[in-house]
Amino acid sequence: MDVLPGGALIASKRGARNQSLATVRQADKLSDEELMASMAEPEVEAALSMLYDRYKRTVFGVGIKLLGDRSLAEELVQEVFLKVWRLSESFDPSRASFSTWLYRVTRTTALDLHRKRARRVRPVPDEDHQHIATARDTSATPQESVEDSWLSWQVSRSLEELDGALREVIDLAYFQGLSQREISQQTGMPLGTVKTRTTRALKRLREKLMAQDVSREALR
Repeated sequence: MDVLPGGALIASKRGARNQSLATVRQADKLSDEELMASMAEPEVEAALSMLYDRYKRTVFGVGIKLLGDRSLAEELVQEVFLKVWRLSESFDPSRASFSTWLYRVTRTTALDLHRKRARRVRPVPDEDHQHIATARDTSATPQESVEDSWLSWQVSRSLEELDGALREVIDLAYFQGLSQREISQQTGMPLGTVKTRTTRALKRLREKLMAQDVSREALR
């Protein structure tokens, strides 16, 4: 998950990588929408790299939610950001934010990956020869988890916007299952500080989620 998807493809079209530190720093200051507008410019690789860094964890997390498989979620990340580059001209900031647009791309790509996995070809012996039969995966489809995945997307984006100290306690508590005392022991942080930061982080998350459009717009 540390390799920029499509990097080799972009390099083959634009020559060897010559991305400077100054270009990366400049990209870091741009909004998602401004980065998308840079896709047709020489800074395309820096723009795509920055979007990848901002959203790779969110896409991966929703991939786990929709596909239930780590390797497929990793494949999803690669496919999604390749599509971000290829479909950049279809992005219209007047119709949706980049985050909402990217969620739609992620959802569609996840459904495609699920359909590919669902079809299995296996030989079936017959009296004279082998017939090829198609076996379908009967597990639940990602469509059944779409609403939950949208909420997961919003929560993940809100987490990314928290400062590092607040995000750390949430990560340890809710994604690694540590108690507040265990967080204190692992990080060396005073228990009172852990409790204070957890309370503050949850309050910030609640405020961010209430301020966001968590309607069904992205599910259409």
